[in-house]
Amino acid sequence: MRWGRTDMTNFANFSILFVGILSSLQFFIPLFGKKIDKKTLNYLISSISTTCFVFLSISLMILILAYVKSDFSLLNVWSNSHTSKPLIYKISGSWGNHEGSMLLWCWVMSLYGFFVTLNFQRISSDFKTKILMFQGILCFGFIVFLKFKSNPFEKLFPIPEEGIGLNPLLQDPGLAFHPPFLYLGYVGLSIVWSFALAGLFNESFDKDWATKTKPWVIVSWIFLSIGITLGSYWAYYELGWGGFWFWDPVENASLIPWIVATALMHSIIVMEKRGILVNWCILLSILGFALSMVGTFIVRSGLLTSVHAFANDPDRGLFILSLIAIYIIGSLFVFAIKPIKTDQLVKYNLLSKDFFLIINNLLLIVSALTIFIGTIYPMILEIFSGDRISVGPPFYTITVIPIIFLFSILASIAIFLPWGKLKTNFKYAKILILFLLSLFLTLIFYIYFDVQNIFSNIGVFVSFWILLSSVYGLINRRKKISLSSFFGHSGLGILILGCSISISSQKQYEGPMSLNENLKIGDYKVRFLSVEDGNGPNYINSTGNFSLEGAGRIIKLSAEKRFYPVEKSMTTEAGIYSKYFSHVYIILGEKINSDEWMVRIWFKPLVSLIWIGALIASLGGLLSLLDKIIFKPNFRYLVFLFIFLFSYPINSYSDNISIYESELIESRIKSINQNIRCLVCESQTIDESNSPLAKDLREIVREKVLNNETDENIYNYFRERYGDYIIMKPPFKNNTLLLWIAPFVFIIMGLFIIFKYQKKHTGN
Repeated sequence: MRWGRTDMTNFANFSILFVGILSSLQFFIPLFGKKIDKKTLNYLISSISTTCFVFLSISLMILILAYVKSDFSLLNVWSNSHTSKPLIYKISGSWGNHEGSMLLWCWVMSLYGFFVTLNFQRISSDFKTKILMFQGILCFGFIVFLKFKSNPFEKLFPIPEEGIGLNPLLQDPGLAFHPPFLYLGYVGLSIVWSFALAGLFNESFDKDWATKTKPWVIVSWIFLSIGITLGSYWAYYELGWGGFWFWDPVENASLIPWIVATALMHSIIVMEKRGILVNWCILLSILGFALSMVGTFIVRSGLLTSVHAFANDPDRGLFILSLIAIYIIGSLFVFAIKPIKTDQLVKYNLLSKDFFLIINNLLLIVSALTIFIGTIYPMILEIFSGDRISVGPPFYTITVIPIIFLFSILASIAIFLPWGKLKTNFKYAKILILFLLSLFLTLIFYIYFDVQNIFSNIGVFVSFWILLSSVYGLINRRKKISLSSFFGHSGLGILILGCSISISSQKQYEGPMSLNENLKIGDYKVRFLSVEDGNGPNYINSTGNFSLEGAGRIIKLSAEKRFYPVEKSMTTEAGIYSKYFSHVYIILGEKINSDEWMVRIWFKPLVSLIWIGALIASLGGLLSLLDKIIFKPNFRYLVFLFIFLFSYPINSYSDNISIYESELIESRIKSINQNIRCLVCESQTIDESNSPLAKDLREIVREKVLNNETDENIYNYFRERYGDYIIMKPPFKNNTLLLWIAPFVFIIMGLFIIFKYQKKHTGN
């Protein structure tokens, strides 16, 4: 008997319902079945967890198969697919929407439970049962949401012949892999949450708990890092904004759990080494997954707009908010009634690795809370007062970036410090040498790349401080660090270096360009050759052909505008030429006449270091899952690496586009544009947006700058017409006071608690 598509859909619906029942049993049987033999209970709960994974895997495969076969009898497939869509985007379309992504969320949650059942860590049967018990109640809540609010197998009748199609922005290889990696990180923190509650339930928190939990934290952190990196690179080359991070609410929703996971990863190391910070590790374990769920709410509630948002349904958002409240309040209640009392005496002073890691934890959590408040504050303010404000890059640059810089500096100093000694011979001379060397290299980069921005210069210094400290820890016999630590910290340093240089030293041109016209940018002469119209698999495109002439070579480069007839949507495909980590980045804009088009061209020095650094840091996390690897330095490799990194011709930065009065004016115009919101786009500034309104507003800014009006007068001009909402930097007023002072309050409170705790223990 042949199995039809209706049978598969019915089985998938049954599977979801069946998993909901099983996951509830996975929680309630261990909770109330105290008379069941432990061995039998362990086998039963492991079997239930495995069965949940199998049935959810079948459901996910049925959904993917429905997309591949263009089964438009399913509302979800009809809403997000089309017969002309390439196969890879049919497959990725299954999780590129709200309903499919929630099925993927539940599947990943069951996947982690399945890995626990394999018990490769040799966890005791009682502890494993408790972990799966709490994983079961998590799975139950999200399965209920999936079944009754986000069912991807909802049927459609009559069956249409064709689908609506997937958002063209999501029809990209980067977005095909970005959600699964991100979910493996997001949902991976659920198993850490279950480990914490299982430990609280059994009252068994010691170094062994830290050793068993640490790999799950690291795995989640690695996948989050890769997922965020893929999303950043996708936004860079696909959206045509020319940037890599925009402090968008949904971007923030993934960054906040990553920061908490970073803090937890370092805290667990301290707990594993010293047996301290037990309650702090529990709290971070709960907080990490709680913020992942909050991120899910942000993406799906419809309360915050974003180009990344999955859904605009307050009803679903309310359901998720209820789940979040139940899980967070429930887990914090368990934590409150079952605190772990430790008699471990805190034996460290201000110059110990322990203390520096604790301070770094404070800085990380303060930065996460600041981003969280900055993300939700506009929504709260509008609900209670009706006032609308925007919180964008200027706010985070002022509040969060300095905290991250301080964290990076202290993290590198910790390399020089011992664990928990009351007395230490601190090597001030070596610190001073590294400081001066970092300062010297910063000065070279200041001249070499013409770094004007103060934050970028600080960022360059911080990056070299991290890199030099990591190299010192790698080659010093007494302070030798693991290879995982070296890659993790060096990756962060390289990322900061790429961000600092690409932001401050980039060159940009926006304006009309005629066929066969030339202009200079960096060390290249850009020539506009032609525009060709064509057809892709499911789109119509106009391809602008350019030539880049430099260093005795001529390179061909193409930039596209694509129109998707089914979705009735337009996208841009940037033309990017990469050399020595730097990019020439071209966007083809609107057609002016038969021989003239609007174009945007950037020269972005060292921008590739951003994603290279992120991947290197992820490699460090991967290596930490293995046995501790100690590096035996080979100075030939280090010298080669140094030469390779700085082999870019110095004259590449000597030329720039100068069709307006001066580069200083262009820099000022760009800075102002980056602080004004586009009112027709979602979370974009007028510098990033290609909308007609954004172009008009950019022209107004240019005109006012050329008329020598001050920045404040220009901002006031826009405020008077559009309100505070149009300015990305929120004003300092009574209704935004909490927003601005929150970081300082958090730091002061954290330092007070730390020093009070330290004084209490040293007084014993």
